Amino acid sequence: MSKPQAAAFRHLLLLALCWPLCVGANQVDRTQSELKALKQRLDTLQQEFRKTQTHRKEAVDELRQSEQAISSGVRQLRQLDGERVRTRDELLSLQQQADATAASIRQQQAHLAQALRSAYQRGQGDALKLMLNGADPNQLARDLRYLSHVSRAQHEQIEALRAELAQLAALQQAVSEKSSELSQLQAARESENRQLLSEKRAREQLLSKLSVQIQQQQREISTLKRDERSLTQLVQRLNRVMAQQAAREAARARAAQQAKNAQKSRQAAKSTGGQPRKAVAVNTETPVAFNSGRPFSSLKGSLRLPVAGELMNRFGAPREGGGVSWKGLFIRAGQGAAVKAIAAGQVVFAEWLRGFGNLIIVDHGEGYMSLYSNNESLYKQVGERVQPGDPIAAVGNSGGQPDTGLYFEMRHQSRPVNPLLWVK
Repeated sequence: MSKPQAAAFRHLLLLALCWPLCVGANQVDRTQSELKALKQRLDTLQQEFRKTQTHRKEAVDELRQSEQAISSGVRQLRQLDGERVRTRDELLSLQQQADATAASIRQQQAHLAQALRSAYQRGQGDALKLMLNGADPNQLARDLRYLSHVSRAQHEQIEALRAELAQLAALQQAVSEKSSELSQLQAARESENRQLLSEKRAREQLLSKLSVQIQQQQREISTLKRDERSLTQLVQRLNRVMAQQAAREAARARAAQQAKNAQKSRQAAKSTGGQPRKAVAVNTETPVAFNSGRPFSSLKGSLRLPVAGELMNRFGAPREGGGVSWKGLFIRAGQGAAVKAIAAGQVVFAEWLRGFGNLIIVDHGEGYMSLYSNNESLYKQVGERVQPGDPIAAVGNSGGQPDTGLYFEMRHQSRPVNPLLWVK
């Protein structure tokens, strides 16, 4: 329902409220005719509202697909970063092995060069010279055995040098392959980054459009309900006018008082409707790793909230606009901030859910569960174990949430419990 339509409807309703109080019994038929026209107009507005609700459902479905794609992209990006780190470490190790092999080759070359220089200085034919010198046979045998050992050692040095050279060539080939693999991973990461940024921009445009549409729907619902109540009151007053002409003055007084109260309510709503919500508290501590073999119920009073930020509500307080009360805490925080597990447990749900966006639920045993919703991305999947302080998601505003932050609940046997009773 547009603003001009709503204004026209309220004007018509106000005329219908006031008209029967200032006419005689002979004009009741005319008032009933106006009431019939008013009901027809209300039926038309309700049909328009149902059409708008259908469009809203389609927009929510598009939002779900976009936010699921972003969550998957962030998870793949983290995995790609891990592969790049491992490949870089392997490349560094191979380079160190290649440097050590090259140093060993230089040392082998120096020893071999020294041996060749010594042999050159002694001259060629060492064994033949010893036999022709006429030396003592025993000394000759010892000298010949020494020369044999020297020759064998030189041969082994040459073979070892050849093996080192072959190993160096293999290491250099491995280094080249790892460098190529690292370059491919880097190119893949840059491509993933570009794709993720494109999807985030598209999601932000869709979210902005949907937020405006949701706010308009909420105003239309409130206006329609109020008008329906006013219409019922109008019919009741018309019946009283037709049955009791003598009670017109009392009915006029009651109608005037009701109009005055409605005006005060509208003025109060107008004066407070545009003010931003204020935080009721601020949280600065987040979960850290700790080892505990105790049951989850024994940790009451020693836990920490999953993200640092401003607490925008109190547990059990009524939500804005009336209706249901808060079953958890909304913590306003920066986009992309790490959401940490409050205690050890197992992920039992990690999926997009209407009204909660990207939602992750951790089972801590003994019937206790913690719920983290409206996330930009989910880092964990169903079945994975988490430890206290583990990052399990990134802060966002998925699910149509106008503010960026985390909605956090704790439940025992499916019943909500106050998270503030469990933290320091």
